[in-house]
Amino acid sequence: MLTLEHVPGTDIIELTIDGAFTRADFDRVVEQTEELIREHGTLRVVEIIRGIGTIEPSALWADLKWEPRHIRCFSRVAVVADKRWVSWMVGALGVFLPMKLRCFHHDELDEARAWIAAET
Repeated sequence: MLTLEHVPGTDIIELTIDGAFTRADFDRVVEQTEELIREHGTLRVVEIIRGIGTIEPSALWADLKWEPRHIRCFSRVAVVADKRWVSWMVGALGVFLPMKLRCFHHDELDEARAWIAAET
């Protein structure tokens, strides 16, 4: 499942990946995200990865097309996961991405939210 929650009155969203997700899940989250981008210009994101299951190929393809066009719409991203490879990947990719990016462990979710909420 792929879900998005907006923190009311802010430009902060929480995106949660928990198991498998479909193209319909992806399209719903993209629609919500684009609406918030129109409203705020840029967004700050807490991405919580509880578990990654199967992803419909059409959802993966749509994501690969959508993200490059919207990469500058995200000013800060906190990735919250308990897998070491996720932390390694965030560190490696972060060098090439225009936003501030940081990885946190699941037991640091409150710290991730505080970092995202910080204005600097």
